[in-house]
Amino acid sequence: MSGHTKGGKTMPVMDEFKEERAALKNGTLKEKLSYFWCYYKWHVVAAAAIIGFAVSMIVSIVTSKENALYVAIINGVELPPAAEYPAAFAEYAGIDLDTCDIMFDTTMRYGDSLDQDTIASSQKLMTYLAAGELDVFVGDEPVINQYAYNDTFCDLRNILTAEQLERYESCFYYLDQELLDALNEAKNSPDYDFGTFTTRPDPKDPEAMENPVPVGLYLNTASAFLESYYITGDAVLAIPVNNDNRENTCKFIDFILQPDGAAGTLGGQ
Repeated sequence: MSGHTKGGKTMPVMDEFKEERAALKNGTLKEKLSYFWCYYKWHVVAAAAIIGFAVSMIVSIVTSKENALYVAIINGVELPPAAEYPAAFAEYAGIDLDTCDIMFDTTMRYGDSLDQDTIASSQKLMTYLAAGELDVFVGDEPVINQYAYNDTFCDLRNILTAEQLERYESCFYYLDQELLDALNEAKNSPDYDFGTFTTRPDPKDPEAMENPVPVGLYLNTASAFLESYYITGDAVLAIPVNNDNRENTCKFIDFILQPDGAAGTLGGQ
């Protein structure tokens, strides 16, 4: 290992390093800082980056709040009253927004063609559904049809109380379990033809079905919600099969549908 030449002789690197260190002992503060930065700047940069990342993660974990309710509104558009809607539900349900969040997500789009927005939204939606983070699913009839016949939603008879079932029966969206079972069986066949199952029975007409199952609620009477979030066509609310937040979900259904409660106007006014 070679160093620089001094007095016609080549100094070893270690001797050169020792000589520089000795000279720095009597150097100025500026010289010492310059030396330190020259030799250790990348160590400082790396350490700062690691510390910054760690602090950011800690702050994010400490300040993050659990969602008391997560509602995905597919193809929805926020209107001005939407700014008040989560707080109005929080007051109705007794949810402390200092410790919890209520999320109404209108960022997801679903269209007839597989464009970039539809693909990205489908991936996001399936991720949230698989993780059990989505409590309420709202969309128009075509979107609900698509997901209902893919085993996405709960049978409302397993979620709602007897009183709620009686109260909201006129709002039910039905799927035909007979058709869904046939579709699931056909999917396992090598001769599966999706085109055979593109026709769906009228979700408002259980009499036309072999085995009608209520899996959604039409929101035609949810005036405050529809004044806050615009959805083209008939809006339908459904509950994902892996919903573990049933208490707040049922409260939200009462909030959004009861004409004599806070659902009529924001804040119950």
